[in-house]
Amino acid sequence: MGTYIGIDLGTTNSVICSYDGESVRLYKSPEQNDVTPSAIYLDKRGNRYVGSRAYTQAARDPDNSATLFKRFMGTSTQLKFANADQANSPEECSAEILRAIYAYLPEDVRRGDDGTVITVPAAFNQMQKDATLSAAEMAGIGKVALLQEPVAAVMSVMRKRSSDGVFVIYDLGGGTLDVALAQSVSGRVSLISHGGISMCGGRDMDRALRDNLVKPWLLERFDLAEDFATDGKYRNLMRLVDFAIERAKIELSQRPSTVVAESELPFKDRSGRDIYLDIEFTRDMLDRVIALQVDETIRATRETIEKAHLSSRCGAHCLCWRPHAVQTNS
Repeated sequence: MGTYIGIDLGTTNSVICSYDGESVRLYKSPEQNDVTPSAIYLDKRGNRYVGSRAYTQAARDPDNSATLFKRFMGTSTQLKFANADQANSPEECSAEILRAIYAYLPEDVRRGDDGTVITVPAAFNQMQKDATLSAAEMAGIGKVALLQEPVAAVMSVMRKRSSDGVFVIYDLGGGTLDVALAQSVSGRVSLISHGGISMCGGRDMDRALRDNLVKPWLLERFDLAEDFATDGKYRNLMRLVDFAIERAKIELSQRPSTVVAESELPFKDRSGRDIYLDIEFTRDMLDRVIALQVDETIRATRETIEKAHLSSRCGAHCLCWRPHAVQTNS
């Protein structure tokens, strides 16, 4: 058996690995991270950046950045870059991500590549699938097959076990919740049902944290109008707030408490005071703020199970992202 490449082209982050028939190897980014942000940034000199640096700049210079373009795959939406007075399609942006992470592979792995599998959401329609294949072609990747994400999850588990079963896949990503039921019989995996919530993910939890934690803190300490968050003057401030929230939220995956902090914000309140962030943030606080969204994901999961005429007490296995201390995933 040769080597196969697996790619998760995600809304927020992307990742690449190889499989040689025995083991899976994950390839890290140049910053030695397991995942690469699905972000592109174009600076004033025309230099394009992909990944971590682009993600950091996206919060500070949104007019020259592209993020979350997976949501627009298969549509005519254009992502604009003001510095170059140009626009790219979601497929072109996705191709840049694919090209960047494919370059992480050692030369001998690329030479022995027998094929590449790119995972896609179960709910992707044919236009979205065709757009994904088009992005892979633009990136110069050879033989490519698409695999539904829940099927890939079950196949990964079944490599290590021999018994058949029905699996519940709970995939809480950056933008959406995808829930699927899949059945494995004699090594063959098929989808029974899928559902979820199109606008329920890490970004929505970030928004809840901004509205319930950060905005009240800012209003209490600075001379700001009640509706300052919708004031165009503070548009970039709110982008930096969201960036600080996500960074702190990810830190909670490794520790029980952290700080939502940003000391160099280039904004002043109505009295001329410099605005800053320095907010204590704990897992308990996170759990309280996102409780409603978590409850909604549980409801959607139960509905998907019932749609397949099964019961949550039927003994199905669950392959899921833990909602506690949620990190924005792909």
